[in-house]
Amino acid sequence: MNKKALTLLEIIVSLIILALLLTGLANIFLAGRRYTQRSRVRMAGGEIGKLFLDPLQNHVNQATWATNPLGTQAVAMQNINIDGKNYRGEYSVNTAGLPSNLTRVKVTITLPSLE
Repeated sequence: MNKKALTLLEIIVSLIILALLLTGLANIFLAGRRYTQRSRVRMAGGEIGKLFLDPLQNHVNQATWATNPLGTQAVAMQNINIDGKNYRGEYSVNTAGLPSNLTRVKVTITLPSLE
């Protein structure tokens, strides 16, 4: 018998194997996409933190070092929308428990949840 065609069973088995391989590849691509989205959100959060700190650098100079132009309990909040995602940033200034020539500035960036 000279066999030149595939049987129905061989075709079904090959389709099942192909479907399993494609499912695995799709999961890899989806995981990569989620990782990329998380990285973008974290990168944007870092840039927003820098956005908050840059204006504060203008206040740190020799002329105003002793007077602390930021105050003792200053809090600034700002909501920023990047790529349809809302980031909330705030900073607080605290001098409690520090020498008189030091000021602690804490920047907090709230990242959007990734769904």
